[in-house]
Amino acid sequence: MSKKKNKPAEKNAAVRTEPAAEAASADSSAAEKPAAVPETPNGFQLLSKFRGAIMGLAAIWILIFHEWIQLSTTPPEGGFDLISNLERYIKAIGFCGVDIFLMLSGIGLTFAIKKDSLGKFYYRRLRRILLPFLTVAVIRWLTEHWETGIFFGNITGWRFYTVSMYSFLWFVPAICTLYLLFPLYYKLFQKAGNKTLFTLGTIGIWMILTLLFRDKMRNDLFGFTNRIPVFLIGVLFGWMTQNRKDIVFTAQTWITIAVTALLGFYLAFLANFRGWGLIVPVSNCCIPNCLIAVSFPFLLSKGLDFLTRKAGKFGNGVFKVLAFFGTFSLEFYCVQEWLAGKLIPKLQGSGWTNLGINFMVFLTVTLSAFIGSLIFKWFWKLVELPVRKLKAAEAAK
Repeated sequence: MSKKKNKPAEKNAAVRTEPAAEAASADSSAAEKPAAVPETPNGFQLLSKFRGAIMGLAAIWILIFHEWIQLSTTPPEGGFDLISNLERYIKAIGFCGVDIFLMLSGIGLTFAIKKDSLGKFYYRRLRRILLPFLTVAVIRWLTEHWETGIFFGNITGWRFYTVSMYSFLWFVPAICTLYLLFPLYYKLFQKAGNKTLFTLGTIGIWMILTLLFRDKMRNDLFGFTNRIPVFLIGVLFGWMTQNRKDIVFTAQTWITIAVTALLGFYLAFLANFRGWGLIVPVSNCCIPNCLIAVSFPFLLSKGLDFLTRKAGKFGNGVFKVLAFFGTFSLEFYCVQEWLAGKLIPKLQGSGWTNLGINFMVFLTVTLSAFIGSLIFKWFWKLVELPVRKLKAAEAAK
């Protein structure tokens, strides 16, 4: 895909390399089963309830952005084909899955910070991230014959900051940076009287700094820094989930959320297909994605809640499939570009159809990521076994 001047584009924004994300994100955990209880009027609690499934959907969306080969025929210039345009649009804005991961990670960290000491907080975050990241790095180091300096520059994040954020799996050094700074930010956040105003003020400071450095900072790094606001909003949402259980999402609230999502999707179209610049550098991974990430997951959670309550086995099946992908979203992200880069040329050379290639890539990435996640969990159980035995012995005294 080509890049325009003010938008290092579809490639730029996502987990190129690289949220799930977090991915994520990178902060995924085993998804909880949706309890068979009446509908909750609190949208924050609803979002927390279906967090794992939404992370799974975001992970799949990122794979579509990175590796999906278009199935429909692109109409000639001046022509219009709804299916083709919709397919191109869903793929082109798939990097928005990263923003969803970051928002959900912000929510998750507000719970995690209360469970353990600061040392354990950092340990649990790094434990979740390091093995998938390092495993893929070592494989690529050996198979692609990286120089040793490049290898260490990639795994330490040095090249992320000094060369290109797309050097290697950019989401991991990005989320590690946010993990590192989160305890300090959250301490200040907790002291604020009005936490919504504090969050908006912090985002205002981010905006000022972004505009001040727009001609001084390396342009690709805005693909990371432009995601800071959505992470901060996630922190606010996490606090609200735990402390504002009296909030009721009325019909008007849901309409506002739906309008916000529609505005985000429309601005994403303008930024990615019309080249519109929206205030900040690399704007296609900023304002539109932020609007989508703070609204669309609520709509998804509402839909999943309806399905699990009203659609019986089908609704619970949809939830379980998405939640399944949410349990290994980081591994899913880490292996997809490496595996697809090996598979796609071979399958194309063997005459496979685009549909067959897409299916095989999806299946291979899924199996590899899932098996990897099981191995990594087994590894950490072995590493932590002596500590668990020691604690058990002390508890028995």
